[in-house]
Amino acid sequence: MNELSPVSAHALKRWDRIALGVRLAYNPAKPCVIACYIGVGRKLVEAGLVPEVEAEQRMFRLLLQAATDLALPWAWRHHCLSYAVHPLARLTTLLAADPFAVTRLHARWELAQQQLPATPGAATAEG
Repeated sequence: MNELSPVSAHALKRWDRIALGVRLAYNPAKPCVIACYIGVGRKLVEAGLVPEVEAEQRMFRLLLQAATDLALPWAWRHHCLSYAVHPLARLTTLLAADPFAVTRLHARWELAQQQLPATPGAATAEG
């Protein structure tokens, strides 16, 4: 395996830090951080630092984890689920040769959508 340059290693660490902030809703008043996370992931793919399918799967998985985490604010969970359609759409294209994989991904998104209450008030009533 090739050793990463310091710049590449820094870029990967930055993506990891943004991922942590998204997953734990460090700043729930700024959902633009989610778009930043996706953008940085895609730039890493363009730079050849992460395989595209791996990056999209990682982003999709993290966003669904945050969307279904009852400990996070409802609005943040809603934003994460909304942004999850971006990696889902890309994965649908990338994995088109494997319809079962695509079906599983869509089923996971639909399950997360069903688990997220439609309104913040409904989320409070759950807890």
